[in-house]
Amino acid sequence: MLQVARSFGKYWRYRDLVRNLVVKDLKVRYQGAALGFMWSLGNPLSLIILYDIVFTHIFRSDLKNYVLYLVVGVLHYNLFSMTITQSCESLTGSAGLLQKIYFPRILIPTASLIFNLVLWVVAIIVLVILYPILGGVYYWGLLLYPLALMLYIAFIWGIVLTFSVLNVEYRDLKHFVEIAMMFLFWLTPIVYDPTTLHPDAQDIISANPLTQFFDIFHAILYLGQMPRWQSVTIALVWTGASLSVGMIIFQRKARHLVEDL
Repeated sequence: MLQVARSFGKYWRYRDLVRNLVVKDLKVRYQGAALGFMWSLGNPLSLIILYDIVFTHIFRSDLKNYVLYLVVGVLHYNLFSMTITQSCESLTGSAGLLQKIYFPRILIPTASLIFNLVLWVVAIIVLVILYPILGGVYYWGLLLYPLALMLYIAFIWGIVLTFSVLNVEYRDLKHFVEIAMMFLFWLTPIVYDPTTLHPDAQDIISANPLTQFFDIFHAILYLGQMPRWQSVTIALVWTGASLSVGMIIFQRKARHLVEDL
């Protein structure tokens, strides 16, 4: 614990650098846009309206409040997909900065994660506003959601660290990740209820680490009940594995990062 606290203290001294990196990316993203950051509201709002029109009036589903089920899944998958994909180029895209000054290299992929998280929080705010309209019910169990989200972000962070540093050596990784994200979407319970699938298909879906996190999100935000302890336990294991692998690989590769860039 003492070692962890010391490491955190070392990184905390560079908080201004991380903030500046995030702000820089935000300015670049919305540079020249009249509405600026307000455009980040457009995507989630349009997504929810589109799903409501299509799956309420055109393709009806037997699943109660299906639009809410779908939106909860899509928004959380977008956070995963967007963050992982962009993290691949976080270090290579900051080669100039890394070669000029020294600071903990781990801050670059971490800033990339925070940047995507800032954009994504806007989508969640839109969901919170429309939550009762989509069929959601405000109840005390929603207080557990921030804990589930923190676990999910920690899981993503481990993968971000792994892919960001591996992409320095294997520049084709980003393209493989983009393709993998398309397949992974359909292997994650987002547009369907996994309990309605064939047992063999359920076994395949359950092997996907994201399935456990989405079971938790759907339980809290869609079903309005406590998540299953099995899902929470497995999610904790996957998060621990992700962080451990990510930290080990990043620390080993970071030693020769500047030379490889």
